[in-house]
Amino acid sequence: MQFLLESVSTHIQDWGKVWFGLIFWGSIFNEILLYNPFQAFNIAINLFPYLLGLCFGLIAKLRGRWI
Repeated sequence: MQFLLESVSTHIQDWGKVWFGLIFWGSIFNEILLYNPFQAFNIAINLFPYLLGLCFGLIAKLRGRWI
């Protein structure tokens, strides 16, 4: 059990920025896409905003800090 807790803790420390980018920035970009005035996409949840958030998170992980 101790190994599992240490493993999860290490994963969160190493990949926290990536998860933050995926969940937080992806949600923000998804809301922006939903409430745009042109309504180019009528899909409730689109994959593109979350991929963009994931890319931001990966860039932050590689750089060691946010842009």
